Amino acid sequence: MTPVFSIEEEIQLENYVDFLEKLSDIYYGKAEEQNSVSPFLRLFSQEGLKFNNSFINSLKLSFLFENTLSYYDIHNASPYLKNKIGIVEPMFSVKFNDNKTEFMFDYNLTRRLEGYHKGFLEKISRLYISHNITPNQTILIGQGNRVPINYDGSRNTMQTETVLKSQTGRTFANSFSTGIRNIASYKYIDYDIGIYDSTRYMKDFGNGIDFTGFAIIKPFINQESELYKNIKIGTGYAIGKNHINYHTYTAFASYDYKKFHVKAEYSNADGYNGITISRNKADGFYSLISYELTPKLEVLFKYDYFTPNKNISSKYSQEYTAGLTYKIFKNFKFIINYVCKINSSSPNSNMILFAARFII
Repeated sequence: MTPVFSIEEEIQLENYVDFLEKLSDIYYGKAEEQNSVSPFLRLFSQEGLKFNNSFINSLKLSFLFENTLSYYDIHNASPYLKNKIGIVEPMFSVKFNDNKTEFMFDYNLTRRLEGYHKGFLEKISRLYISHNITPNQTILIGQGNRVPINYDGSRNTMQTETVLKSQTGRTFANSFSTGIRNIASYKYIDYDIGIYDSTRYMKDFGNGIDFTGFAIIKPFINQESELYKNIKIGTGYAIGKNHINYHTYTAFASYDYKKFHVKAEYSNADGYNGITISRNKADGFYSLISYELTPKLEVLFKYDYFTPNKNISSKYSQEYTAGLTYKIFKNFKFIINYVCKINSSSPNSNMILFAARFII
């Protein structure tokens, strides 16, 4: 049935869309005259609110939001529907007048971690100061982006293609830690190398340190042919101690050709320190294929295999995901996924996941 709106509702809907488009233009610096935008709205642009004759170059506010509606159908159990506000995260950053130094703080109001008793600290996502020592090199001190233990786990919410990260990404990684890191981006290589306190989310400092490094090589970036230009090969390694010794390594590859995109990653852990700590030897692999049907609509398929304990070789889980992503704007998207999960030692399940994500 085609929805029918009254004249008033149509006007309100049109004004709302115009308002969102205006916000998107401001955020990406596309407003025709930024000076005509109010100082409050300029706070939410990518460049932030600029200052003249001050030790502060710019002040920027952002707000990240995610809401997920999930339908679960588990074998021999009653299906159920669950709504979860996963992220409500205000972000605050200051760039200083040297145009090289930045302070960042952001705070996820909804984060809850099992066994965590320091409620304020667990909600801090980033609290750091960074300095660009060269146009390609940045030194960051504090709790920065997710620790790059593997590629999928290190990405932020707006970068991930599916509602759920890969099983290795959400088990081995997807967590924050405090330390010092060197982040670099060059024509042929990107890397992120750091030394951290081995605690996650500032939970309990002093139990050990870890070293984590991840590098991505772009061997054909100089090729004129689009067929080979966007091939990337990556690897990562993490070793440390937090009550137990652990280390993980990762192999990653991706390929982009016009509207077609492929990613694959294998991760292996001899003990790991993600959101939880485990002595288990575990490994997993995922591959993801996506295609842009239109500039705003993308379809994807993902296969994900995980062995949580290699000492029990018969125990594993597989996830098959099919999904659509609709980008209203670059910073506002809807994702719908169907996930079939096959478990070797527990009931299989089917999930339909719908997520709305936006950042302003």
